[in-house]
This record gives sequence, C-alpha cells and structure tokens, in this order.
Amino acid sequence: MTAGWITDVLRPGDLVVVAQGSGEPTPLLEQLVDAAATLTDVEVFVGLSHSGALRRPEAAGLSLVSFGAMGPLARLAAEGRVAVLPCHFSDVPRQLAQRAPGRVVVVLQVSPADAEGQHCLGLAVDHTWELLAGARAVVAEVNDQLPRTTAPRVHRSQLTATVPTSRPQPQVTSGTPGEVHRQIAAHVATLVPDGATLQLGVGVLPSVVAAALRGRRGLRVRSTLVGDWLCELATAGALATDPDAVVISEAAGSPGLYEHVVSRGVQIVPVGELNRPDVLAGIPGFVAVNAALQVDLTGQVNAEELGSGYVAGIGGQPDFLRAAQRSTGGLAVVMLPATARSGQESRIVRRLHAGAVTTPRSGVDVVVTEHGTADLRGRSLTERAQALTAIAAPDHRDALGGPA
Repeated sequence: MTAGWITDVLRPGDLVVVAQGSGEPTPLLEQLVDAAATLTDVEVFVGLSHSGALRRPEAAGLSLVSFGAMGPLARLAAEGRVAVLPCHFSDVPRQLAQRAPGRVVVVLQVSPADAEGQHCLGLAVDHTWELLAGARAVVAEVNDQLPRTTAPRVHRSQLTATVPTSRPQPQVTSGTPGEVHRQIAAHVATLVPDGATLQLGVGVLPSVVAAALRGRRGLRVRSTLVGDWLCELATAGALATDPDAVVISEAAGSPGLYEHVVSRGVQIVPVGELNRPDVLAGIPGFVAVNAALQVDLTGQVNAEELGSGYVAGIGGQPDFLRAAQRSTGGLAVVMLPATARSGQESRIVRRLHAGAVTTPRSGVDVVVTEHGTADLRGRSLTERAQALTAIAAPDHRDALGGPA
C-alpha cells in the first residue's frame, strides 16, 4: 500500500486530522506513524483509537494533538507527548479550524463510491465531517469492506487522494464487569422509566446499565457512541421500533452490532447534529447517563485527569447532562465506582484532582455509586455534601466529614 500521499499532499505547518473510533483510517494512521521522523513541521490530531498504531514506539515521534487522552493516548499524554485541547466533543471542529486556519488536512475512511460517485462514511461520523468543506486537502482510505449505512456521503470530487484497502471493521469489547459495576447499574436502572430516551456510550458500565434495562419498553436512544448493548436491548424488545427510535454518531462493537446497524437502518448523523443541547432538551424524558473519575462534595465532576495525568476527556458529557436537565421529565445522571486503587482512594472527594471540572455542580441531577443514589436536585451545598458522603465507600466517609 502506497504512502505517497504523505509526501504528495502534506506541507509544513499542516494539521492532519485523523478520523477516530470505528471510522479510523488505520492503515493511513500507521503510515503517519512510520513517517514520524520526517513530519517535524506537521501536527497530527487523533481521538479515540481502537488500533495498535499509537502504541508503537514510533508514535512518540509525532507531534500529537487531541481533545483527550483516551486509550493508547493516555501513556503518551503522561509522557508529555500529546497537546490536549480541553473542549467539548461538539466544539472540536471550531477549535481545530482556529488552531490551523487554512492548514487542515482531513484523513478519513469511506466506502467505495456508488454510481453517482458518493462515498459513505460507514459506521462513524465524527468531527472530520464538519471540517471537510474548509479542509486544504482530504485523504481517504477507501475500504471495500466498510458497509454503506445511513451515514452522510462524501463525493469523490472532494477527495484529494485515495488509498484502496480491504479490511474488516475493528471489534471493540466493553470489558469484563464486576459486582461493583452490577450494583451501580441496578441503581441507575431505577432512574430510567419505560419510554425514556437514553444516552449511554461504550465501556463496561454502559454495557451493564443497558443489561439492567432489558425489561424496559419503548426506550429510544440518542447517543454519540453505542456498543453491543444496542443489540441486546433490541433483542430484549426494550427499544421503540419507529424509524427514528435510535440516532447515533458511531457504532463500536462486534460484527453483530455492525450488521444490526446496517440491517435496521439505524440513523447515523454528525456529532454536531446529535449533540445539540437545544434539540436534545426538546425530547421529553431524555436521560443522560455519564461516567466520571471523581465527584466532589458539591457535585462537580472530573472526567478528565487523575494523579497519573490526563486519561480521558470532556467529550459530550456537559452537553448531554445539561440537555437532560432541560428536558421535560429528563434526568442528568453521573455514575462511578466509590473507590479506586483497590479501595485505597475515594472517588467521592473534597476537592477534584488539579481542579479539573468537566461538568459544573449545576449540571448534575443524580450521582450513583455501588452504595446508592444521591439526588442533588433542590439540595443546598450542605445537603449535597451529606447526600454524596452517604454514597461514598464506608471506610472513607469519616474523612469526608459525613455520616459513618
């Protein structure tokens, strides 16, 4: 496979924006890693990667930029090799256009063109979609195994260079749940009624929460990311069946999930369209469920960094939670295990690490740990501290100044 596009297309000062998640053009990212030593005047923006490309030693030679430090980026960020832009996921296109005006090169994955010359974006529509119109150049991996879905199209005339490939989509697992995850999920499930519109995500906790919701009926989904839990809810009969019941921006999971998305015609839309708080707020019963690293005694949420460094990102959390608060009958839920490091550290804390506030205390309704649910709605700061201390791990409650 030729990497000639790197020398033919890229110029000093370019910001190369690589599509993320299941939309990652992995062979092209690997070629950028291989060429790292020659790209001294080029920045490479990456997001969540499911491949091993960024784990290779050569990746440390790239001038990397991201909106977080998810997965393989965590190690590089800890080593000071990733410039983190602290911004909402929906704001990434604006931030990148500001960072490199007139110098953005988009690198993405598409399906082969149809008879009209239209390439489909397949299973993921991220920030690269909004950057296409203003990009200096667009380079595409044309993967003949990428399914055609309801996702937006890109005409061949928009592509500066193409690299043909044939490879299956990444299989993304949610991890192995433990008893703590199941206890948290059981509490969260009590907050989601029949007919609710749900935002979850991917990972261990979201998958277990979804499993706890299999008995619900008429659920709808508005979520940037979905995993195999979408299939599980569909199989259980928990989902509404009208055409717009499920709207997502990316599917990341098993071949079964991808087949479900294609065969059911699941709507795949750009992040900027899905994450609009004004639109989400207009959906009755919108329940946003997001994970956190820490919550302080006032309800402030840290979902970004710990003592080891920057390990996650702002993502869509503040947008989703605020929209849920404004929804009639909606609910903004934050969930997290009560402790870290085998119980040595409380995740309910007096002060967030390094003052990292991902979501303000005004943006959270309910906090859930394995020890219960703290409903912060209508509660004063003192009452919030008492409620949050009550769901901290028992061994840490005295240090927090709350009930034993």
